[in-house]
Amino acid sequence: MIAAFLLLFTNCIQAQTTQAKLDQLKLTQVFVGTWQHVISKDSIEIAEFQQYGNAFVENVYLVVNGKKSIEVMWNFGFSPKEGKFKIFQLRPSGNYSTWIGSFTTEKRFIGDRVQNFNPEKVLGKFEIEVETPTNFTVNFFNSDGVKTLVQKVTKVK
Repeated sequence: MIAAFLLLFTNCIQAQTTQAKLDQLKLTQVFVGTWQHVISKDSIEIAEFQQYGNAFVENVYLVVNGKKSIEVMWNFGFSPKEGKFKIFQLRPSGNYSTWIGSFTTEKRFIGDRVQNFNPEKVLGKFEIEVETPTNFTVNFFNSDGVKTLVQKVTKVK
């Protein structure tokens, strides 16, 4: 009897504290489109973010004095088992990095830069705060948690 009560009591507490799962694919659709980040008066980054079935791809271009060149490509694959995106970044040099992240609220996407998708080998962190459907801020942190970069991003298309 006491065991049954404890089991029932524990399940009730667990049900109250468990957060509803966020629809990661739907929330990520906020990024679909063309975005820009102003670096300086003559330099901007342009990001083209597209949905590819249940995945996402992003091509980022650097535009300096009107000359456009590819800067980086991102591929986002969602792992339903983990509830997180596995993100692969590739540069024209062949250098790459891997990231793991997800929405923790409807307006906040956080993640880690990791060594070859190993979540125990964190090299850095990032947080994206979606302020409006046309503006978001990205904060990057090193492995010690020190903020290293802030990017304000605006939707252009």
